Amino acid sequence: MIDRDNWKLTKAYLQYRAEVSHLAGDSIKLERRCLRHLLEWADSRPFHRAPSIRPRFPDYVLGARRDGRDKPLSREYLRKTISTARRFLGWLAVHRTGYRSSFAVWLDTLVVPKLDQTSKEHEAVTLDEVRAMAIAPTETARERRVQAAAVFWFLSGIRVGAFVTLPVAAIDLGALQVRQWPSLGVHTKFGKHATTHLLDIEDLLNVVRAWDGEVRSVLPGSGYWFAPLLPETDSIDPSADTVGEHRADRARKDLRDWLRRVGLPYHSPHKFRHGNAVYSLKRCRDLADLKAVSQNLMHSNISTTDGIYAVLSQDDLAERIRGLARSETSRASLDYGRLAREIVALTQTQDSL
Repeated sequence: MIDRDNWKLTKAYLQYRAEVSHLAGDSIKLERRCLRHLLEWADSRPFHRAPSIRPRFPDYVLGARRDGRDKPLSREYLRKTISTARRFLGWLAVHRTGYRSSFAVWLDTLVVPKLDQTSKEHEAVTLDEVRAMAIAPTETARERRVQAAAVFWFLSGIRVGAFVTLPVAAIDLGALQVRQWPSLGVHTKFGKHATTHLLDIEDLLNVVRAWDGEVRSVLPGSGYWFAPLLPETDSIDPSADTVGEHRADRARKDLRDWLRRVGLPYHSPHKFRHGNAVYSLKRCRDLADLKAVSQNLMHSNISTTDGIYAVLSQDDLAERIRGLARSETSRASLDYGRLAREIVALTQTQDSL
């Protein structure tokens, strides 16, 4: 049974984070979910006994799924959960009496445990797969809509939650821009605001342009680009001005149904985001390119982009290692001083975010 005083302390902390740290609603929800693991770990024992509780919190949270699935938690979720616990317990040491001395050294032990490094590589949709989708047959407006959506996901790297809330006015295909602005009603992660850009791949853009023209012929700028459809005729509904909270699920189902009909393998919308990231990172020539890719994915810093997406496949790894010797003749032309200055400048930029 969860200790009531522990629960009250987490509630006070979240209120502090909202009022003093000005954390957005989605961030508060994430921290509340992470702190739920801490509450369940402590159970009926008060938090001041945390250093003596076994198993240690980092070991406990390794198997702390709450959704019934048997796969391990991702390293990124573990990192967020443990860092949230550190932040909360550090707050206790400063703002509540009786914690400082017992937590002084113990907090340093709250680190992400080592994970099995044999996990499979990130699944990412490839350019060839998207091109196969781009030329696959469509029979209805529903299929044209999800075909354009799949291509758009790859070209933009957008999260599906933001995509299904994009108004027509947020997309400028002439400039290859996507205004992921909460002020336009776009549901971005943590309420972030950014103008992002589409990859300039002409044959894929043609699919997007075709659907864009179809939507704009029916809907105003405030209408949704992933346009709601009339159930009777399966045509664009010109009167729809809201979308339900399960709109992203609609996109997933439509994609699955269409790909099954045309005989292509299904990938979740997020795998198209992975595909955009992997495609872009492979073409980065310097740190400035890496920074651009990171910003376009709306990551808070380069380390997030690099840590999630820049793990090389075995084929890529082998090719690059073999290429090191072939690049020997170009080493003399590399300006190491300039490279060092770029690294320092980018590091300072990330620290200020």
